[in-house]
Amino acid sequence: MRERKLILLLILVLSLFLVIEAQRQTGSIYGRVIDKEGNPLPGATVTISGPAMMGTNSYVTSEAGVFRFPSLLPGEYEIKVEMPGFKTLIRKGIIVNVGRTTEVELEMEIAKVEEEVTVVAASPVVDVQSTKISINYGTQFLTSIPMNRDLYDIQNSIPGAIADGADYRRTSSILGGTVRSQLYALDGVPMNDPATWYSMVNINVDVYEEIEFQVASLPAEVGQADSTYINIVTKSGGNKFSGGGVIYYTGDSFAQDLLSKEQIKALGVNPPEKYTDSRDFSLNLGGPIIKDRIWFFINGRRLTWDQAYPGTPETRMWKLGFTDSPHYDLRHEEWMGFVKLTFQITKNLRYMGMLHYNHIYEPVYSNSVGVDVSYENTEIWDHENTYTTTHQFNWVLNQNTFLDLRGSYVWRYFPIISRTQGQPTFYCNTVKVYWGSSPYNDEYHRIKIPITASLTHFRDDFLGAAHEIKAGAEFEQTEYHRDWYRANPYYSYWYDWNTRNPYYYSTTRYQGRLRIRTCPPEKGQWDVQDNTRRFSAYVQDSLVAGRLAINLGLRFDYSYQYEPEQKRPQLRYKYGPFELNPAITDPNALLEALRAQWYADPSLKDAGPFPFDELTTPWKKVVEFKTFSPRIGFVYDLFGDGKTAFKISFSRYYEPVWSAKYNAAQIFGASTINYYWYDDNRNKLMDLPPTDRYVLTSYPIQDPNYNYYVKDLKCPYMNEFVTALEREVYKDFKLGLQFLWRVNKNIVDDIDLNNGYDANAKDDKGLIWLPFTFTDPGWDGKWGTADDQQMTVYGLRKDRPIPTWKGTNPPEAKREYWAVILTFDKRMSNRWQLNGSVLYSSFKGNAGADYSSTEGETSMFDNPNSLINAYGSTEFDRPLQIRIMGTYILPYDFILSAYFQYRSGSPWNRTIARVYFPADFAAQVQQTYVSVNAETPGSRRNPPYTMLDLRVEKSFKLRDFGRLGIYVDIFNVAGRSGISVNQNPNPYLRFDRTPPGYEISTVYGLVTSCYGVRSFRLGMRFSF
Repeated sequence: MRERKLILLLILVLSLFLVIEAQRQTGSIYGRVIDKEGNPLPGATVTISGPAMMGTNSYVTSEAGVFRFPSLLPGEYEIKVEMPGFKTLIRKGIIVNVGRTTEVELEMEIAKVEEEVTVVAASPVVDVQSTKISINYGTQFLTSIPMNRDLYDIQNSIPGAIADGADYRRTSSILGGTVRSQLYALDGVPMNDPATWYSMVNINVDVYEEIEFQVASLPAEVGQADSTYINIVTKSGGNKFSGGGVIYYTGDSFAQDLLSKEQIKALGVNPPEKYTDSRDFSLNLGGPIIKDRIWFFINGRRLTWDQAYPGTPETRMWKLGFTDSPHYDLRHEEWMGFVKLTFQITKNLRYMGMLHYNHIYEPVYSNSVGVDVSYENTEIWDHENTYTTTHQFNWVLNQNTFLDLRGSYVWRYFPIISRTQGQPTFYCNTVKVYWGSSPYNDEYHRIKIPITASLTHFRDDFLGAAHEIKAGAEFEQTEYHRDWYRANPYYSYWYDWNTRNPYYYSTTRYQGRLRIRTCPPEKGQWDVQDNTRRFSAYVQDSLVAGRLAINLGLRFDYSYQYEPEQKRPQLRYKYGPFELNPAITDPNALLEALRAQWYADPSLKDAGPFPFDELTTPWKKVVEFKTFSPRIGFVYDLFGDGKTAFKISFSRYYEPVWSAKYNAAQIFGASTINYYWYDDNRNKLMDLPPTDRYVLTSYPIQDPNYNYYVKDLKCPYMNEFVTALEREVYKDFKLGLQFLWRVNKNIVDDIDLNNGYDANAKDDKGLIWLPFTFTDPGWDGKWGTADDQQMTVYGLRKDRPIPTWKGTNPPEAKREYWAVILTFDKRMSNRWQLNGSVLYSSFKGNAGADYSSTEGETSMFDNPNSLINAYGSTEFDRPLQIRIMGTYILPYDFILSAYFQYRSGSPWNRTIARVYFPADFAAQVQQTYVSVNAETPGSRRNPPYTMLDLRVEKSFKLRDFGRLGIYVDIFNVAGRSGISVNQNPNPYLRFDRTPPGYEISTVYGLVTSCYGVRSFRLGMRFSF
């Protein structure tokens, strides 16, 4: 016994140095055995069995009649209770969900002779021990509801989830979180990409046993998430062989455009987005290698689809004379593989090992498309490969204590290649379209190595309460390797390509733009790295005293990002700028002139070497955070019957460190250097200085010792307050009412270190930002009408230093969210199931929650103009949201399922693209024009979104061979349709002219696409 304790102590000490998310992939059963008078029965033998466990397990009840089965895989279980003098009791149908303790009370009857009683009772649906707010979907629910067979659609079905629209990322804002506030875990492996913090892979829905969305009041064991923890538990096989396959298909002939061909032609757009071909084929098999000892589960899936792209960038190209620029559609090809092995090494020691594989190819990378992106400017998703493996040991020391140890490895190769090589990136401001090379070729290697150890102990009758105590330690190492390159580093900006007007910024001042990428011309010339490391520990206690449960937790995280020693070669190119005077034969002549100008400029003496010169940087720690996250909550069983719970909690969550957020400090990052080009000889060609002038406007600091972030940078956090009432209305049906409040503070963003963003700031010469007051002519674009408004914008004084960016915590930065949520959940019983929510909310701030806004390098705090009319609805503010999903099993094994969605329209506001300064004012400031919000975000809304989808399924029993289900999904039953049009006038206000001019956006009123397709998809599912 002493030797066993010593081994346990050594493991626990080691776990302090091992250090991922130790979130539970199992559940527990806690119960009491009593007699008819409610007296506890100690010494009763309690045996558990079920298809989700290997063999059986037995424990003896304590003095209080208590028993506990910890660390159970999710599923349905049966408990048998035996005690001399009492009838043997068998309780069937006990459902265990992931991350939850199921409570049962078993009442024994005195027996004169040996007798057995079987009871099938309802499993509780209200959790009276935890304040955690969660939504659980099991396999049966996931395979019933008409939705895409993808985690993205599944997560967007939960309360408060709003998709960000980038399907390849599968990111959503959930209940006031940003699109990077979620933590995805596959069998305990954190699957978030270490660079971007969205899921690294498409996790195949066919391997899900259960998925739990923890949306609020997260326990201390959950870190690295400040909104939602998405906990996916995969299938494990069993003592019986089982398997099957799924085929899912749709095509162009299965889709009906709800706008006629004549309407589409009259609008001048392409047909709406739809799948012209989609094929999904999946096979799985599971079973015993050795019964009650070794199980396996394998799955393979092939997914391909072709999708009509409704945008019309080719029509913009045709306006420029490029009549051969083609329309493009999208294609996606993907392989997914999964293998899992579960080994019951001893009665109390279980091993689980898993391997997940993804391969993706897209000839037109879906993230590179847009209504202003020509085919030539798109990119190729060039055969991504991702491997994930995890290995876990679960050791049940006794019915009150178990230990989890887990180690994982994730490797991702993610190449994004420009379709067009060796050309500049062209942009025409009049027609608003890009062509030529995409921004750059980008080849990523990302590695994630998490290790965890956790110990859970149950203690009854300690300090007057029953306790579930859990402690854990975590370690995580990530690496982000990047090789980005571009043969032609130049951009070519045109005010109007058709008239060959290169003066992008100002025609009257002959002011154009020069932009150059600071990267090698070929691959393999450098290895740019941004790596992170994290050490974490937590302790939590869920204690129950009578009807009251208290959840206490504290989490500590120490995270930092660092750069190893790196090197950049000297950068020179075969190409010069497109506008370079052809008399200049050396393609690097202008670059060399700019280099000489750089070193001659005294204001750049601390900026480091020229961004195209050779440079070696030393090992550097970029940011580091030490944070403590408290969690506290109370649950009260109002009536003592386990059916009504009142919950209240407070939590603080800290944002994780992901490397692409804090790589603004990376000297070799994907940056550009920008100049105002003054064509002083007005020949529309770039000549060498001093014939033409090049005024530096922005640049990446090259000093290896420079730290982009302030020394006292604080980790962003979210405070959360939740109160909830949950009630079991009747068997298997639960209603919930929740109020949720969240606020984000310490948001990281960049500011102009030299000039700030305070409109009232002064130096020894006076105001830094000079005010310019003007009249906005309003929506009608006419001065002197009722909708005119006075506005003031600001120009940076001419003699001030060039803006230099510094990462900090702007104190004004804020996001705030509140919601009232009605939820309902009816398990499948009596031939029907129901799940859904009704939500009313507000999500406001001056810091966005979308993908680019959470990079920490937005323009929000760059100058005083960006803060004008800035605080308002975020892009994910949808005040009213309704989701209803349900299934009913009709006679003759016909099954009808439905999914209804409604949400308020997305917010938008009127903006002014350019306020041109008059000549006398422009002579005093550095800018020619500025941009500004004319209204606060959310002043206007797009139409609401309403969608109804149906599934009709017929199930057939194939004798002893299994079961076959054939189903038809009907999407957009109610016929939602419409057009997407540029509603924002977004004008140029020309105060540089006399009289002032109003130039409405050249794409105002342009119909960019249409939507509205009713589609049918056929599916077939075989299982045995």
